[in-house]
Amino acid sequence: MIAPDLPLLDRVMTPAERRKMFRAFVPKKGLYAGIPGTGPEGETCRSCAHKAYSGGCAGHYIKCGLMRDRWTRGGGTDIKAGSPACAKWEIRDK
Repeated sequence: MIAPDLPLLDRVMTPAERRKMFRAFVPKKGLYAGIPGTGPEGETCRSCAHKAYSGGCAGHYIKCGLMRDRWTRGGGTDIKAGSPACAKWEIRDK
């Protein structure tokens, strides 16, 4: 039995409504300092002061500098530069 006081339970949400409701970006892997998508609108990890590089001869990998103590040498701690900014995003000095 459905409670009569709960609104809109009698219809299915459209995909656009579902995206709007669950706007938070959930990465499949990566070690982010916060939940991507909770930071300033229109900003990404690429423009954050905490974006850092790790690596050596094999190449450079993008990591979150706030999570430096938990970095590994594997791809599990890499972040995507195009990910939406998290709540710990800070403007990078030019």
